[in-house]
Amino acid sequence: MSAPLTRFDARVEAATSLSIAALHAAQDGLDDAAARLRDAHRRLAQAETQTAFELVRLRLATDRQRRVDDRLLDDISTQLEVLEDIATARDEAEQDLLDLLARTEQQHSAAAVTAATPVAVRSR
Repeated sequence: MSAPLTRFDARVEAATSLSIAALHAAQDGLDDAAARLRDAHRRLAQAETQTAFELVRLRLATDRQRRVDDRLLDDISTQLEVLEDIATARDEAEQDLLDLLARTEQQHSAAAVTAATPVAVRSR
């Protein structure tokens, strides 16, 4: 089993009834809701990867044996701005996925309630 791409993988799998790998591999045959979830999950996974990469770059910039001078401070400042922008984009992608998940889960719950509601039948 591969490492999770996002912290919402289990919810996405439950909502689509597909593994993350199968969901991302599916090109055709997905209903509209599942395709939107796949695309939103893919955007979030990419944003998570970019955020982790930029954090590593920040750590590298601050971890080097460099003299603390204006250039180092400028490099750190620039890297912090990049990380902030990437984290903001990640947060937006996460919220988009959460919104789609909430709608899908709500639809599944409503369908389950409807399916479980007994119907009274009168005989004549």
